[in-house]
Amino acid sequence: MIIEYINATWFSTIVLALTPSDRWAAAKHFNSDSTIPGWFIWSVGIALTVLAVSIIAVTYKQRSQRARRASNHFVKG
Repeated sequence: MIIEYINATWFSTIVLALTPSDRWAAAKHFNSDSTIPGWFIWSVGIALTVLAVSIIAVTYKQRSQRARRASNHFVKG
């Protein structure tokens, strides 16, 4: 609650401190046409794929170990 008030006050102080030409200049820089390089997108995609495959492999291994322990427990008992 207090943080929201401080953020709102800070934001309004900054915005009111700018002149209209300053705001226009800031808006022009904000909408610049910066694109993300293709290599970065491919790297993130590959990293996410490796992460997903790793999570699936670990989950499968844990389930098979748990099932093996459970079957061994019933065989010995």
